[in-house]
Amino acid sequence: MSLIVQKFGGSSVANAQRVFNVANIITETYDKGNDVIVVVSAQGDTTDDLIAKAAEINPNPSKREMDMLLSTGEQISIALLAMAIEKLGYPVISLTGPQAGFVTDSNYSKARIRRIEKERIENEINKHNIIIVAGFQGINRYDNITTLG
Repeated sequence: MSLIVQKFGGSSVANAQRVFNVANIITETYDKGNDVIVVVSAQGDTTDDLIAKAAEINPNPSKREMDMLLSTGEQISIALLAMAIEKLGYPVISLTGPQAGFVTDSNYSKARIRRIEKERIENEINKHNIIIVAGFQGINRYDNITTLG
């Protein structure tokens, strides 16, 4: 059994049909006896839409608050993809970057991963779950969401 990591960008999960197409690709990989970790981006133009919404409220928001806002795009994608995989009858769990153990520096909007605390991922692999992880995000040592750059 191999560990396969798959990455799907925003256009791959831009609508319901594409989410199910990706779910089928993932489950085919799982059916071959592989452990599967999937990294997913925000759907379509979600990030651009969130940036526009922020600008309507505050043209100069702090980078910390922008990271909080922008991280939600990936959270939507991972939950929807996990729901599609559940509907297909497979064991799956979605995890944010922080839940997956991605610890970053505090350089908001351009954070770098400093370490990965792998216990949660290992536990989910041992349960034979397909793991769907939000790309583009982590958490700093102060428990603040950061986005990778």
